[in-house]
Amino acid sequence: MGFRNTCILIISLLLIIGVASKVTSMKKQEGAFAKSQLSAEQFILEQFMRKDGRIQTDLLGQSDVYLSETVGLWMEYLLAKDDVKQFDQQVHVLEEHFLTKDYLVTWEVRGMASAPANASIDDLRIMNALFEAGRKWNKTAYTKLALKMGEGLGNYQINGGLMVDYIDLKSKYQGTTITLSYIIPSAFDFLKENNFIPQRIYDDTVSLLVEIPYTSLGFFPKAYDIKTKHFSYDEEVNLIDQYYIGYHRAQWGGDVMPLLDFTKEAFSKGNGKLYGRYDSKTGTPLVDYEAPAVYALAILMCLEIGEADMARALLAQMQTLQQMDETEEYYGGYIDVPTLDTHTFDNLLALLAERKGIDEEVFR
Repeated sequence: MGFRNTCILIISLLLIIGVASKVTSMKKQEGAFAKSQLSAEQFILEQFMRKDGRIQTDLLGQSDVYLSETVGLWMEYLLAKDDVKQFDQQVHVLEEHFLTKDYLVTWEVRGMASAPANASIDDLRIMNALFEAGRKWNKTAYTKLALKMGEGLGNYQINGGLMVDYIDLKSKYQGTTITLSYIIPSAFDFLKENNFIPQRIYDDTVSLLVEIPYTSLGFFPKAYDIKTKHFSYDEEVNLIDQYYIGYHRAQWGGDVMPLLDFTKEAFSKGNGKLYGRYDSKTGTPLVDYEAPAVYALAILMCLEIGEADMARALLAQMQTLQQMDETEEYYGGYIDVPTLDTHTFDNLLALLAERKGIDEEVFR
């Protein structure tokens, strides 16, 4: 083969590689490589999703109520699923219905009426999902929006050197409480790395979550008051709060073994069940209902600390609450079919927990 022919062959190969790379990139942008749909996702799309992309809160009295919590959890799931197309649709929902001119997020939309305040956990989750999506899919528009949201949080959400639960979106009046489950480590990492909060606020936030005192049963306080500098504990412990704190605390390397010990003991005493609320002093259940969100958050905490066997046991019990008969209505949903009692929160957290376990090859 002559020199000229060799050059032509090399150029042809480079062109083929370039075209293939471009096609791959385009397919990725279009969401062609999205992971397979989980059954609870099908339920959400069929039962909760409106034509404009908004996701209603339930099937009963809150069918025309839409929450920023839902937007953030759905975006987080779609990011994990690699679903660019649906993620982009939800960004449009965010900008159209929830985002203010200051790049803060109203916590609720009823019909077309927006609530006057935000909830910082949702701003943080959405901001973080946008940043991760921008980096993962090379979408600069997402990154720019995340940066604007980070700037808004840094400008308005800080009170007494810490990020508070909420502010009034018009007056910018700030609350004085920090619900500890609202602290999302990766979001605060992003805020610090982009200089939206100073190192001191970041360090104090880490200390607040990682060094908070827990009870003899392993329960964390629910909130911290920046004025009194005191923690508040619930007499009736909501396990959703506890596992949110445990999951986030573990992400920053904090100790969650006392809460894990309580979980294993309560799960055993409950014959393989966890209930929604427990007595803070005795550790006995105060209600007889199970909640998919409780199991989901407990699973996420267990996955974070490498407790694979416990995560699998919790998943198995969580899925007993799921309607899995494909021949019946509401397939895939975490729902009480006779009463239609269901909530997007439960279904979305269950999706996130299942997706994470599958991706980490803990669940099959």
